[in-house]
Amino acid sequence: MKAVKIRSYQLEDLENIVQLWYGTWHKTFPHLQHPQTYAGWKERFDQLVEDGEIFVAEVENKIAGFAIVLTKEQCLSQLFVDENYQNLGIGSALLNQAKILCPQGLKLYTLQENLKARAFYEKHGFKIKRFSINEFNYQPNVEYYWIPESLSISLSFNSLENIR
Repeated sequence: MKAVKIRSYQLEDLENIVQLWYGTWHKTFPHLQHPQTYAGWKERFDQLVEDGEIFVAEVENKIAGFAIVLTKEQCLSQLFVDENYQNLGIGSALLNQAKILCPQGLKLYTLQENLKARAFYEKHGFKIKRFSINEFNYQPNVEYYWIPESLSISLSFNSLENIR
C-alpha cells in the first residue's frame, strides 16, 4: 500500500475536497437527487471550516479523503474517501483521528441506506442511537454514537455502584 499522510486542511484544498465530497456522494447515491447545487455544497463546506477541525488524507500528494469533526458537538460531521482509495485503511485513519479529537465519545449521522458506511462505523465500535431525517437532503438518517471502551467500562461500573 502507498503511504497515507493525514494532515490538517489548508485553504488551497477547498476545491479538491468539495469535488471529492460532491462526486463521491453522487456516485454512492446515483438514484437520489440532492436538493443543493455544487455551489451550495461549497458554501456549506465554508461553514463547516469555521466550526470544525478538518483532516485530509493524502496519497502521493493527491487528496484521497477527508474528515470534519465538530469538536464542541463531539460530532463527526463528514468522512469521505475517494472511491479509488477505499478499502485501504484511509477511512479508518481519519476516523481514528476523529476519536483522538473527541476522547469522551463521538456521534455521527449517515443515510440509512448507506449500508457500506454503516458496516464500517459498526466495525469501529459505533452503535445506533436513533433514526431521523437528514436536514440537508431530506433522506432517512441513522444517528450513531461511539463511547471509548475505557469510558464505557467506567460508566457501567458507576451504574453498578449506584444500584448498591
